[in-house]
Amino acid sequence: MRLRGNATRARAFGGLVSVVALAAVPACGLTVENIPLPKPQVQGETYTVHAIFADALNLPAQAKVKVGGSDVGIVTDITTSNFTADVQMKIRKDVALPAGSKAELRQATPLGDVFVAVAMPPKEPGQAMIPDGGTIPLEQTSAGATVEELLTSISLLINGGGINQVSKLVSELDSIVGGRGEQISHLIVEMTNIIESLNSQTDNIDATLNGLDATLATINQNKESLGAVADALPPMIGTLAETNQQIGDLLAKIGVTSAALDDFASTTTTQLDGLLQNTTKLMNGLYEMGDSLGATMATVHDLKPKAMASMEGQTLAVAVTVQYLSVGALSDPLGSRVPDGSDITAFAGSLIEVLDRVQERLQGGNR
Repeated sequence: MRLRGNATRARAFGGLVSVVALAAVPACGLTVENIPLPKPQVQGETYTVHAIFADALNLPAQAKVKVGGSDVGIVTDITTSNFTADVQMKIRKDVALPAGSKAELRQATPLGDVFVAVAMPPKEPGQAMIPDGGTIPLEQTSAGATVEELLTSISLLINGGGINQVSKLVSELDSIVGGRGEQISHLIVEMTNIIESLNSQTDNIDATLNGLDATLATINQNKESLGAVADALPPMIGTLAETNQQIGDLLAKIGVTSAALDDFASTTTTQLDGLLQNTTKLMNGLYEMGDSLGATMATVHDLKPKAMASMEGQTLAVAVTVQYLSVGALSDPLGSRVPDGSDITAFAGSLIEVLDRVQERLQGGNR
């Protein structure tokens, strides 16, 4: 009976404690915010590093600092100055950050918290490290795309008609390609052959381009001279315009001369050969006359006025005076002979024929 009474008293005491506890809850104002939550902590010794960000709005307190996906520190304080955010971090002392390290604000998942990701440059001998209290400057920090920015970009893509435009492009391509498989296949083959040909001619194309580059460089070097030539062209063109009539007359004369030369060049071989033979005969006759040619020509010169005078009037009067003639048979009977009809005929015939041909050539007569 005594044990039973003790049990009854224990239950009564427990109920009293419960009532007191429930009564105390409203009095103290206990809420979820007052319940302590676990916070990220850094094990071991640490050192302080500052990072200057242009925007750290979504970075929470006690955010994690990661290097290569591993937690190496936490964010201890965020202050603002000159429109920048100074993020203070505690880094494990066994993790040395080189002076060229970069810091970026990232999110592991779309709904996850923002953390600081530190990227270290390749290690080099004698590389300087960030000391305790050192700073990662603004030009070495950045912020990744946030969920809000991602959703905004997707909204612009959908609402801005980007997908509709892609659908329209696909429809247009389908209308172009549909039913033309063989033609498109042939076109692809031809384009492939062209590309292969261009690829095989790469050296020639490079040489051509290099030559063009050298030409352009030469033109660039001589641009002053070319400018002077260009300035001289208008006066030159004006001068040519003023002398256009003279140039036309000169060309007309050149045309007449060319026609005459063409007539001479079109002379047949037989005619030219006959002219040369007659000329040869004349020269041979003059050569054979020797010293008597001068005396003969002087006699003819003295005889011509009398012959012309004898032909005036209605009758032919011929007066011949022997003393005006230098006849070799009379003055030098041993070294000469009396001229006969053959000498005069040959000489006169050759001379007349040559003079006739020369006159025809000068007057452009019929051949």
